[in-house]
Amino acid sequence: MVFRHISRDLKLRSLWMLDNGYLPDEIQTILNVSDRSVRRWAANIRDFGNVIRPQNAL
Repeated sequence: MVFRHISRDLKLRSLWMLDNGYLPDEIQTILNVSDRSVRRWAANIRDFGNVIRPQNAL
């Protein structure tokens, strides 16, 4: 998949869909995002409390 900017709202919606019983394949098809991206956003929520990673301090 080619790099493209994905809004914070779309990232949150994909995680909402995952939490509400949508299958990863359905999320990929409906929102046109990769399964890897959804897993990364879920990890960001778990680790940082936000779908967007904090900026590197360096």
